[in-house]
Amino acid sequence: MDIDLALSLVTVFIMLFVVMDPPGNIPIFMALTGDMTKKEREKELNYAVVVATVLLLIFAFLGKIILYVLGITTDSFMVAGGILLLLISFDLLRGEHKYGVRGESGVGAVPLGTPLLAGPGAITTVMVIIQSRGVGFVLFAIFSAIIATKLVLGQSERILSIIGKVGSEVLSRVIGIIVAAIAIQFIGDGIIGMI
Repeated sequence: MDIDLALSLVTVFIMLFVVMDPPGNIPIFMALTGDMTKKEREKELNYAVVVATVLLLIFAFLGKIILYVLGITTDSFMVAGGILLLLISFDLLRGEHKYGVRGESGVGAVPLGTPLLAGPGAITTVMVIIQSRGVGFVLFAIFSAIIATKLVLGQSERILSIIGKVGSEVLSRVIGIIVAAIAIQFIGDGIIGMI
């Protein structure tokens, strides 16, 4: 495999994975599913992963059409998406997590599937990846990030017992810095494209 191709694949995976922030979502996932059995927790996680995957695929492939209908250029969307990611990174750095309450339908679709996994940042990221890198890269990013996220959240109890709540918070802050850097790159690329 070409080294440049391999690096590009790793880059798009990291971009989406850090925005989805599974390590930072471990305490939220455990709080939302704390009173469930292991089987129920796994069912909710599977449901969340399916919902997130479907949403990301829809926006990756129909996002450009939506932008066209609304008369929005890809460059302006990149700037707006970058600003949104920057705000999300501030939340990560401050340790704030916005999520819904548990409803009758469980927590798999809302808030786990969306907005926790497939939130505005992840949606923006897949739309930017497909515009800048193409279909193969966005499919790789979505499926690899979803699989990695499922593995991380599937081992939440174990990971939380190893790194502790403080370790999870520190990891979330580091991810926040990476998301901020990605956001600045999006904003810069969008501004250059508009000039």
